[in-house]
Order: sequence, then C-alpha cells, then structure tokens
Amino acid sequence: MTYSDATRAELGAIRRVSVAEARALVDQGEGVLVDTRDRRLFDNAHAGGAASVPLAEIVAAPLEAVRGLPPARTLILYCA
Repeated sequence: MTYSDATRAELGAIRRVSVAEARALVDQGEGVLVDTRDRRLFDNAHAGGAASVPLAEIVAAPLEAVRGLPPARTLILYCA
C-alpha cells in the first residue's frame, strides 16, 4: 500500500505535541520517539530510546517505514 492509497484512519491523526506531552506519552508507554534524520546523524547522537526512520523512507513509503515500530503507540517524529 502506498501513502496515496492509505486512508486517514489507517495513517492516524497527525498533530503537533509539546515536548512535555511527548515525554509523558513515552513515559506512560503510549508513545515512541522516531528520529527522522539520516542514520549517520542518528548514530552520532539521538534521544534515548528513539528509533531511526529517516524522513526519506517515510516520504517514499510511510506505512512500510514504520512497520517495525511498536504497534498501537503514538509515533512522535522529531529531527533535532
């Protein structure tokens, strides 16, 4: 399935969250941090517990890019 084929329900809602809200979601086991920088930058430094899924992969095939992440959790994408 490609992004254009996916329904809004399949992708879930996209919204901004504050740092405090992101931290609370992760601490409660309801969220997972996703670092969207390329793997070289991720390997250099990243937030503790974050998964690496480069933005290029998300743009190319969003559902495939996140397939290995924990199901039923809010994905918190960042690029810091």
